[in-house]
Amino acid sequence: MVWNAHAGSVSRRRREVIVKALQADFKLDVAETQARNHAAGLARDAVDRGFDAVLAFGGDGTVNEVAQGLVGTDVALGIVPGGSTNVLARAVGVPRDPVEATAFVASRLRSGTRRRIGVGRLDDRYFLFSAGMGLDAEVVRRVEQDPEGKRRNAEGVFVANALKVALTRYRGAAAGVTLAVPGAEPQRVVFAVCGNGRPFTYYKRWPVDACPAAHLDRGLDVLGLTKVRTVTIPHITWSLFVSRSHVRWRTARYFSDVSWARLAADEPLPVQVDGDYLGERDAAHLEHVPDALDLLV
Repeated sequence: MVWNAHAGSVSRRRREVIVKALQADFKLDVAETQARNHAAGLARDAVDRGFDAVLAFGGDGTVNEVAQGLVGTDVALGIVPGGSTNVLARAVGVPRDPVEATAFVASRLRSGTRRRIGVGRLDDRYFLFSAGMGLDAEVVRRVEQDPEGKRRNAEGVFVANALKVALTRYRGAAAGVTLAVPGAEPQRVVFAVCGNGRPFTYYKRWPVDACPAAHLDRGLDVLGLTKVRTVTIPHITWSLFVSRSHVRWRTARYFSDVSWARLAADEPLPVQVDGDYLGERDAAHLEHVPDALDLLV
């Protein structure tokens, strides 16, 4: 089991309870992440040592890092939610309570129950549910710069920053990103969001659906908006939470079940995968990788 002591709801006491429960039935090694991307190396080591599965106890970032070392192998990924939002775990039905999730994962290990899913790849980084260039990645960057706020109320901090970024940096901005997908003319958009599955994130108990048709068993979905205006921001918010109608707007460019997408920005823009900020880039290649990863769900 790979665990991240700095994740939102992880504690050593919970870890001890989980470890004792798993050691009753399974051979278990436990490793704590020491730095960014350390979990990927730990997962690759587990593959080399012949383990059947690697459990990620942490948030979406920890899950994403562990997946880097497991994609393309038969070693399964088990999720014990320990983050603030836990998007993938909730999307695939893993209980939110870490102890209940441990029992859930253990039952799958005993029965051999797995689900093989496709993943996305942005350049050399795999992602499990989302990636983006522009607005969403700028929000992720700002949230990461406020670790205490993220720990106390990650979803509230995310929404507050999303509104601030939309109103200040992207409202009225020119379409500075060229979005290309197979079989369509390149489109000029302000920002682009890609979904390998849904939802994009959660706000409390409500899913936020940027790419409402995205599914873990299909190709990628990509959404771009050609403009962001003050008057449309409340409509965008309503659509993301309730109506999902934004994909049909005249200002929307929505492509579903595609094998790849290319993003080229006029100037470097923030990029994120699974809520993990990767820095600024002026280009990104997105690709769907089918049948890539086993989940214990």
